Amino acid sequence: MDRFDLSYATVDSLSEGVGSSQIAPLMEKLSASGLKINLLTFEKNAPESSLLKRMSDSGVTWNWIPFGKSGSLGGLARTRNLAKLLPDAEITHARSDFPAVAARLSEQPRILWDIRSLWADQRKFIERSPFKRSLLSVYRPFENIACNSSMAISTLTRSVVPELEERHKNLPLLRTVVPTSVDLDRFKFSPLLPLKIRGLYSGTYNNYYDLELSRKFLVALKEIVNCDVDWARPRESQVIKLNAGENSHFSVSQPEMANVMADYSFGISICKENAGPSLKAAMPTKIAEFLSIGRPVIVNAGLGDCDELFSDGKAGIILKSSDNLKEKARDLVNLCMNPDTPFNCRSLAEKHFDLDTGVQKYLDIYERMRR
Repeated sequence: MDRFDLSYATVDSLSEGVGSSQIAPLMEKLSASGLKINLLTFEKNAPESSLLKRMSDSGVTWNWIPFGKSGSLGGLARTRNLAKLLPDAEITHARSDFPAVAARLSEQPRILWDIRSLWADQRKFIERSPFKRSLLSVYRPFENIACNSSMAISTLTRSVVPELEERHKNLPLLRTVVPTSVDLDRFKFSPLLPLKIRGLYSGTYNNYYDLELSRKFLVALKEIVNCDVDWARPRESQVIKLNAGENSHFSVSQPEMANVMADYSFGISICKENAGPSLKAAMPTKIAEFLSIGRPVIVNAGLGDCDELFSDGKAGIILKSSDNLKEKARDLVNLCMNPDTPFNCRSLAEKHFDLDTGVQKYLDIYERMRR
């Protein structure tokens, strides 16, 4: 690929969560492919010198911006600031709705709208306050602007595309599906399952997750097998307990998570069944990370493309609130006792969640946008 300027814009922090696990390695891989990358992120704290050096050494020009206030007004301010600071680029990769709107305001010529979720729907569902939910309703038009402004789209799942086509009659025809991607060299395969069955809540859990159903499932599981469950929570998390059946919790940084996961038998990522259309767009990063290590995951029915990915029952359990939880718990025990399970999980990760495959898909759609 010949060298060209790419702006990658996100409201996420590179120092935390998905920024650390997803965006940073993606930037390194894209830069190594020959692109000249300008990265714009919003940071709650000044980045550590090691991260600044990491991006600089990889050839990425990183413009980090103070996050500012949280909430609806803060989101609007970040959109305005991003529009002012976006450099002219042949292609602007806008991660979610706000960056796509900012790219439109700054009159970028070729915008890839990277649809990480049905953002407005998801945020409205998560928000507990009726007043704040009403404020979030004003963000739905941002999705329309993002769609109308973009030359191409990428989605995390195939399942959300029909929903997008129903919402937007002019949805761009240049499309690609890039699931949550994991650096398989970092999340190394661990072929041996622990002798004692152990479960892990990994990373952030908010109101989008069904922690009550998760707790009930673990109660059923512990009735048939001696099992411990922990929560490896992000260091930046202000929540200390999930109250979802975990025995203990501990703090861990995102770079440390890969080593932690190998000590467990399975992961938990059960979202709420009534989350609406946004459920079709979701694919939590933790699912791909567990699979990469070689660990099965418990997920809810209707989450992204999981119904298809886990249909054979070899790498995970699909759970409905109406299911017989003890039967599902026995299915999980069988998975955790089967020596083939780690290999089945890793195979699924290599097929669907490999970062190198995701990078190539982005490079391919960039080239299609330039023609």
